[in-house]
Amino acid sequence: MNWETTCHCGAVSVTLAHAPVEIAECNCSLCYSHGILWAYLSPRDVVIEGETRTYNRADRETPNSDLHFCATCGCTTHWSATEGLIERMGEVDMMGVNMRLFAPSQLSGLKLSFPDGRGWSGEGPWGYARDHEIMR
Repeated sequence: MNWETTCHCGAVSVTLAHAPVEIAECNCSLCYSHGILWAYLSPRDVVIEGETRTYNRADRETPNSDLHFCATCGCTTHWSATEGLIERMGEVDMMGVNMRLFAPSQLSGLKLSFPDGRGWSGEGPWGYARDHEIMR
């Protein structure tokens, strides 16, 4: 299966080296308000091309991720680790890709988890808001 997509206007393209193992619907205020489904992948397995802008959470003293969005249409494309997160944890071999950019048919059959971002302090592992499902 082809794991290539673009933002709404086509200015930013996203290519995955392989299918994600699972996707996540985080319930934190940022992810929830953007309606994002994340795939967590190594940056080595993702190619992003095109101009993006970034946003950092204003409600966290030291945000963990830079949220990237298309400079033209505003679609959220991915997140990358902040320098603060790298300083606290060392090298971070993870980024998030917004799977809402992909066709629903491509997501069918993937495991969907529900991280409890609202209850997460920003450090250590997160819990889950509910049991996982299989995307339909």
